[in-house]
Amino acid sequence: YFFFSLSGCPRATFAGKKGKLSGDDILNTKFKTSDVLENDEEIKQLNKEISELNESNSEMEAAMVKLQSQISTMEKNLKNIEEENKIIEEQNEALFLELSGLSQALIQSLANIRLPHMEPISEQNFDAYVNTLTDMYTNQECYQNPENKDLLESIKQAVKGIQV
Repeated sequence: YFFFSLSGCPRATFAGKKGKLSGDDILNTKFKTSDVLENDEEIKQLNKEISELNESNSEMEAAMVKLQSQISTMEKNLKNIEEENKIIEEQNEALFLELSGLSQALIQSLANIRLPHMEPISEQNFDAYVNTLTDMYTNQECYQNPENKDLLESIKQAVKGIQV
């Protein structure tokens, strides 16, 4: 009969050593109580940070929604302004055409009437001619002599037929 000793078997030696761990060795290989407490504090700190991040994200999302709403409102306002500008441009164009027609009618009506110290009315001197006419009618007291009264009456008759 052969008797084998476990001391010669490598597996038995490892198993024996494993079984002979002391309590300190077990504590060193497992979490110590202080490690668990430290991990618990770290978890609490991480949970706090997660909560703060969630709150910050919620605030950012609310700010983004508000910003998107403001952008949408601004875009609507811009569209309204563009539409209003288009209408104003069309009105200006219509007024310009009307003014052009009136100025041509005035030039034709006053073509034979000469104001003192001025050439006959034309497109080139139209503004100066109109300014002089405006001055004459605004300051009629300066034009009280019979010659000027006749001139003012001639102008009135000449422009009488112009439809404004």
